[in-house]
Amino acid sequence: MNTLTVMIALWAVAVIAFIVLSIYRAQLTQQETEQLFLNESEPSFIHQEQDEIVRRVSMIQPIYRGVGGAAALLTFLVIGTWVAQTLSKAQLL
Repeated sequence: MNTLTVMIALWAVAVIAFIVLSIYRAQLTQQETEQLFLNESEPSFIHQEQDEIVRRVSMIQPIYRGVGGAAALLTFLVIGTWVAQTLSKAQLL
């Protein structure tokens, strides 16, 4: 296995993880309400549900940013490795 193949496999894993986290985060934030107007007649479980959604999104945010950064970095590394290998083969011909 050469270096480029391993890097592409790692890149694919990072991109798939980023996509899965994006979909999960979108599903969570779809249920989140920007403003929540509560009065005395509404049950408190609505407020608790919104707090749980905010907690989950806050918990996922650092992981989401880290995986996104790793995917971007691996994209540049894969392209750089491919260019370097292509240039080295072109000079040998």
